[in-house]
Amino acid sequence: MENYLISHKILTYNDLKAVQPGASQEPLVDVRTYDPRIIAQYNKDDMRAYTGNKIYVRDSLAQKLADVNDELAASNLCLKVVYGYRHPAVQQAYFAKRQAEIVAESPELSGEDLERYTHNFVAIPDVAGHPAGAAVDVTIIDATGQDLDMGTGIADYSDPQLIHTFDPRITEEQRNNRLVLHDLMVDQGFAPFYGEWWHFSYGDREWAAFNHKKIARYGAIELAQS
Repeated sequence: MENYLISHKILTYNDLKAVQPGASQEPLVDVRTYDPRIIAQYNKDDMRAYTGNKIYVRDSLAQKLADVNDELAASNLCLKVVYGYRHPAVQQAYFAKRQAEIVAESPELSGEDLERYTHNFVAIPDVAGHPAGAAVDVTIIDATGQDLDMGTGIADYSDPQLIHTFDPRITEEQRNNRLVLHDLMVDQGFAPFYGEWWHFSYGDREWAAFNHKKIARYGAIELAQS
């Protein structure tokens, strides 16, 4: 928890660019490999051509997520994963789409300023964690199958500040729910992205930057369509 206690800094593109990508050949596996109780439920259809209905992550992440879910199970809660590995081409398409939306909203932005601002919403593809199979979008569900109240849904960008993990406007219940998720994930070695309460990574360049490392464990994977 040391990094969490020191700073809630939202890492920038420059922070991630300073880290070298990793070369680990660790395989991608089904996110439920080590704990079938985990709920894996895509909230988008963009990866079905590559992974079908399964969500994939690096093997180490699957093990860590199983440990997180085991902790939650003691309180009759369950981890829900809505995104893991993302093909680099899909990441590029997301980035281009969000960038075009930002240009329409803020035409004064251009060049590097535009790229770095877009990165606040969709990671610049060359440093993104999802294409490395090293990032997950997660939340917690209760015994009835309902998402805990986190203040927003996952990937709800209607209020870009409200999705920040520690936005001061969230209620005490929402803050506590976010902290439960945050603390369990960080305890398992995940790096939080404080710009999105649901996004955590392990082994990617953001994880490395968060932990003051110069080299990540993983790099992007070009998974073929199934």
